[in-house]
Amino acid sequence: MMKRSALFASACVGMAMFGLVWSAQAADPNLEAAVRKAVSRDAQPWLAEPAVVDVVKAQNAQHKSLDQAKIDEMDNQWKAAAKSSANPLYDKIAANAVSKHLKDIKAKSNGKVAEILLMDNRGLNVAQTDSTSDYWQGDEPKWQKVYTEGSDVYMTEPEKDDKSNALLTEVSVPVVDPASKEKIGVAMIVLDTNKLGQ
Repeated sequence: MMKRSALFASACVGMAMFGLVWSAQAADPNLEAAVRKAVSRDAQPWLAEPAVVDVVKAQNAQHKSLDQAKIDEMDNQWKAAAKSSANPLYDKIAANAVSKHLKDIKAKSNGKVAEILLMDNRGLNVAQTDSTSDYWQGDEPKWQKVYTEGSDVYMTEPEKDDKSNALLTEVSVPVVDPASKEKIGVAMIVLDTNKLGQ
């Protein structure tokens, strides 16, 4: 699910406010440093925006009573629909205001952001810039490492995208409610590592 974006607005503010501690997974310390700088400068601000926080909190409340069987059912429906020409749940998410905002962030990133995916406290998609093969990310490291294991930054080793030749890394960070200081979700931003210095 490599895709990109520039959702980083509130992150700088968030890091200062919440005293976040970084823990990245990439072996290259120079890359880690560049990713941290990019996330702080570009993503943290938008992560703390009321619209982003509110849409995650609203979905958390909506999905509070979901059990794993229902999550699996929803995920399977999404996967089946993703293979067809119609996926009503994705269409609904893609049309929401925050998804449109994230797409705008991606579009204005000059190729630095390849994808943004916003997830709730169950690992379910809330807003996204690109289509995904599944609806539930709660069984994947991009959500688990940050939400359940407490990493403030999780990043993958860069991989070359055959279509664009970009060298992409997935970077996951927590979404924090500025009012309560509580972690409410996770944002994954796919970055072109060749453009981190821009």
